[in-house]
Amino acid sequence: MLQSTVVSVGYDSDAALVMRLLKDAALKQSRVLRDPEPSAALTNFGADGLEFTLNYWIVDPENGQQNLRSDINLLVLQSLRDHQIEIPYPQRVVHTRVVNAPEAPQAKPS
Repeated sequence: MLQSTVVSVGYDSDAALVMRLLKDAALKQSRVLRDPEPSAALTNFGADGLEFTLNYWIVDPENGQQNLRSDINLLVLQSLRDHQIEIPYPQRVVHTRVVNAPEAPQAKPS
């Protein structure tokens, strides 16, 4: 059964290194098939970073899928941290406008 996980990293990251780390994390799990081998690809230029997709086939989906995905994701997270590869936080730019209040009427001299 094909499984996948998506991870975003900073735009200044080494894409080839990220793809290698993703594949290595999957291959450390004995339940992941070696043929076909896991694949990693740069799949999107996201608003907050480069998005990579890791695809892998598992031999025994009946033994759970989320637990294996979690194990792989934990390895990915540790590997990215070990290589100082940033997982970006969403950032937004907020523009504000200053609207001048209408001037108060001037009092007439008496």
